[in-house]
Amino acid sequence: MHDLINSIAAAQVLAPQTIQAAPLVGTAIDMQGAESLCFAVAVGAIVDTLDASKRIDVKIEHAEDDGTGAAGTYAACTDADVVGVAGLSNGIFLKVDADAKENKTHLAGYRGGKRFVRVTATPVSLATGGPIAIVAIKSNLAQRPQG
Repeated sequence: MHDLINSIAAAQVLAPQTIQAAPLVGTAIDMQGAESLCFAVAVGAIVDTLDASKRIDVKIEHAEDDGTGAAGTYAACTDADVVGVAGLSNGIFLKVDADAKENKTHLAGYRGGKRFVRVTATPVSLATGGPIAIVAIKSNLAQRPQG
């Protein structure tokens, strides 16, 4: 039987919270045992009026195993490492810089070859901010169901 629920593993990497002044670093995802990864970035209503100077930058980074089963040094992903977005600059795949980008879920897939991947949301000049959350979905799992 083919079903999606037993073919994926979802993890909340950034609990729903207000982003205002400090960067919010998502929990790292270990790609071991999975061939595919997608991040779903849920952005709520941002109180500030968004534009090029007041925004949220969302960056994707990856790292190799440091030899102990933990992540080594993270580096910004490039266009070659992601699916569904293009024009990355320093790993930034999403700039929430307009009202049209609020109250939406934005997706970015990872196809790079490194073991660990994380996403960071960084506020730029926000006074009040608003809610954000990030979920990671792994698929094409070597072992099913994933626990």
